[in-house]
Amino acid sequence: MNLVYRTNGNHWANKQMWPKDRSRTREVSEPSQDAEIPAIQPIVPSEMQQLIDDMRLQDFDSIRFATYRAACKLRFIQQNTKIHLVDIWNMIEAFRENGLNALPLHTVIKTSRAELLLTTVYHNLNKRLVASQHVNTDVSISLLLAFILGAYDKQNTGRLSVFSTKVALTTLCAGKLVDKLRYIFSQIADSQGFMDHIKFADFLQQVLSLTTAVFEAPTFGFSEAVVTQCFNKDEKVTLNVFLDTFLNDPCPPCIMWLPLLHRMAAVDNVYHPVVCDACQVRSFTGFRYKCQRCANYQLCQSCFWRGRTSQNHSNEHEMKEYSSYKSPTKQLVHSVHKSLQCIPIASPGDGNVEAINTTGSVAKLARPLNLVNIVPATPTAIRRKHAAISSADCPTSPVLLPGQASLGGVTNDEHKLIARYAAKLSGRADYPFSNGRSMNSSTIEDERTLIAQLEEENSVMVREMARLESQTTSMDDGLAGLRDKKVELEEKMFEMQQRRRELMMQLEHLIAQLNAPQPTDGVLSASLSQLPLASDQNLTGVHSNVSNAFRAGSLPAASLQSDLLLAADLITTNMSDLVRQLDLAQTNDGDLAVNGI
Repeated sequence: MNLVYRTNGNHWANKQMWPKDRSRTREVSEPSQDAEIPAIQPIVPSEMQQLIDDMRLQDFDSIRFATYRAACKLRFIQQNTKIHLVDIWNMIEAFRENGLNALPLHTVIKTSRAELLLTTVYHNLNKRLVASQHVNTDVSISLLLAFILGAYDKQNTGRLSVFSTKVALTTLCAGKLVDKLRYIFSQIADSQGFMDHIKFADFLQQVLSLTTAVFEAPTFGFSEAVVTQCFNKDEKVTLNVFLDTFLNDPCPPCIMWLPLLHRMAAVDNVYHPVVCDACQVRSFTGFRYKCQRCANYQLCQSCFWRGRTSQNHSNEHEMKEYSSYKSPTKQLVHSVHKSLQCIPIASPGDGNVEAINTTGSVAKLARPLNLVNIVPATPTAIRRKHAAISSADCPTSPVLLPGQASLGGVTNDEHKLIARYAAKLSGRADYPFSNGRSMNSSTIEDERTLIAQLEEENSVMVREMARLESQTTSMDDGLAGLRDKKVELEEKMFEMQQRRRELMMQLEHLIAQLNAPQPTDGVLSASLSQLPLASDQNLTGVHSNVSNAFRAGSLPAASLQSDLLLAADLITTNMSDLVRQLDLAQTNDGDLAVNGI
């Protein structure tokens, strides 16, 4: 946004009021007068006094404009209390978490509850920030709470109203101004959606208490007159009217510092790589001001606000405010682009031409507006349009050259020469004439050679595709064979698993018999004789040790147990060989599948 300031009598700077305002500011801020010390000292805590002392070191009182002076002081409070890191939506969520949205606006809360609210705000802020950017919550809470108490608790009662707390935190937090105004309107509107004038007056009183706390009451203090600056008493104000009033430029004088505060927050990191002609700093951030009289005379915001000048420049000159920087190259490109824009010529038949009579009044249009020329047509569309018109008027009109535009059949020789020269630079030696088919022999030969090369490349690509298809077919056959082998091995593995299951059952039964008590040898021989033989249970392929183990009374118990363990080892070995074969088959199948892909 670029603003123009005239420092000789407009609403931004009234020269006659600054000496009186600044003297009154000193009366409030400086404790040198004995009559005011007893009234101020008991209600100013140490944290508030610290803020005031730090604010004096910034020399804000030397700023000529009260609007900028108040905005700078409140911006200083924002940055010192770190409340500018919390946006409006997180602040509203903190109100909800602490139950303030369920309380009436004029409910009085204790300082401890306000401190708990600020604790919630800053602890939630640290959760959203990285560890290296965490804020000191204790310092920020104490400073902000001291400022709010200094602004609203004049009697030092240790209590605050819910509405004043919401207004202060909503105004000082970060976020868009329109979002803050929407929330404020939701607090002061009635059930029908219209603004309550009594609540609005209370809102002005609360929000102007912030400027009073930074010693700007002479300019931005509350009175009954400031209410009428915004709205009439009997006016029905809706949300849109409320927003338009506070977002318009200029807004009501009593609240002019509020949009400026948000614009200052937006330009904090805007970098201007130019030299300030007053302080000679090579670059600066914030606003930039350029004189409209002096040639290339620019000032930083600090010098302009405090009236520092140099050379032949005067504070009476008109200055333009810049909130962004655009390099001279971009400015030149933008100017050239604007100068070369195509503006369509209005014809008498266009419907968007306004007829103006001799008295200066605009006559009513006889038909609806024709918006076809709102977006300028491209040169190609214009050329086609004129070519169609000329061909309709003169069927034997010649074909236009590239870049040539024929208006009513009139040929522009200069455009023709430019088109011929451009075609020559592009490598064409011949140009189309009336039939549009003139072409020399060298161009035809080159095209034939190009066609032959493309056909040869096409044949090579076809042969390569055929080779890849045959290779894919052979790979598919190999994959099918591997799949069949895999199925066979899986069937064999299933059979061996069944056989292993049977052998394990027999082994478990035999081990149970061995672990049973053996009273006599005769009983042992009888019990062993009752066991089934290996030939009956199909123990083929295991080893003769298992058969000997099941033969009744052939061996003692110790030998029989060793034979059983040996048979179990043989079973495990056979299963391991089978699993190894299956893994090898699966590996070959996977390698072939990868090669096929």
